[in-house]
Amino acid sequence: MKKTFAAAALATFAAAAHAQSSVMVYGILDQALTYTNNTGTTNANGTVTPAGSKFAMDSLSGTAGSRWGIRGDEDLGGGLHTIFTLESGINLPTGGLGQGGLTWGRQIFVGLRSAQYGQVTMGRQYDSVYNFTMVLDAGSLASNGASMHAGDLDNAAINLRENNSIRYLSPNIKGLTFGGGLALGGVAGDITNGLQYNFGAQYDTGVGLKVGAAYEFFKNPTGPTSSTGWFTSNGSGTLLSHQLDAGYTSAKSYQIAMVAAQYTKGAWTFAGSWSNAQFGNMTAFNGAAVTFNTFDLGAQYMWTPFFSTAVGWNYQTSAGVTKTDGTKVGNQHSNQFYMRTSYDLSKRTMLYVAVGYQDARGVNSQGGSAVADIDNIVDSSTGKQVVARLGIRHSF
Repeated sequence: MKKTFAAAALATFAAAAHAQSSVMVYGILDQALTYTNNTGTTNANGTVTPAGSKFAMDSLSGTAGSRWGIRGDEDLGGGLHTIFTLESGINLPTGGLGQGGLTWGRQIFVGLRSAQYGQVTMGRQYDSVYNFTMVLDAGSLASNGASMHAGDLDNAAINLRENNSIRYLSPNIKGLTFGGGLALGGVAGDITNGLQYNFGAQYDTGVGLKVGAAYEFFKNPTGPTSSTGWFTSNGSGTLLSHQLDAGYTSAKSYQIAMVAAQYTKGAWTFAGSWSNAQFGNMTAFNGAAVTFNTFDLGAQYMWTPFFSTAVGWNYQTSAGVTKTDGTKVGNQHSNQFYMRTSYDLSKRTMLYVAVGYQDARGVNSQGGSAVADIDNIVDSSTGKQVVARLGIRHSF
């Protein structure tokens, strides 16, 4: 009798363990008073009408964009788990949603995870730049809009996500992780229209040095509606509305290659990256392509475990492209300098101050004078722009 009862109890316990699952609500609230000088209204002819300096509350371009989400994990047994994430951007000053008002604009996916074989997920997801290189570049040390690359052409600020995507991420294999994704265009009769693919890898040497690389390709990145195409999948329409790249909407392809490295020694962390972004086969330029190269270098010093300062520099350059009438546009370059100092009041709450300055020169994509454009926040009315933030971030 005792043996029968013990066997039954063991079976019940095993069944309960097999069906064990967890659901967690989490989020980040990052609110700052933001100052931007030389703001302007972007015009279709390549000029910017001055609108002056402004102070505003902002919660989307901080050290981490404000968000809330639900994360779940069900243990299926044998090391296999069902996982899911639903994550929504939050605009604190207005109470609205980020990412153009999409309910789950940051990410939403479901899939399977194995500690031995990695994970496969499907939905609206981040890309390989996010997984393998963005976390290592110099901008990640200061981690806010004031430190991001001009126009975010390499998506290192993760302004864009991938719709209709399938992603694989490997487990950590002696410091090496790798993976990639495929996003389906969903166009009837043309399975490659709107197709996106990407892959990358990162290696942690275990002695303070991490290196990463990523490559991404997008066919027909500008879709006919706000829910199709990479450039037009943000919910609020195309991001090609700034003078840096507004003239390249006819591109039939877009590609990004990026490498980054980060080294930590004691209280110091050093980081750097290079990215190459190319608008290809542009019908408005007889099928020509235009390329942007972006370089960054930065360092962070931990004064105490709670107090840190990060500084950095990035440089972006493009040789431009020649129009049908023989004139050249887009031959511009920019230098950007930035700094962030932060103090942790606790494990969940941080105070910070950040400032970025950009100087852009040359001719923009529509033939006007180049204007500064820090992280696609707003076009400057001149070639110079300052963005400063005084903020608080709380995680839950």
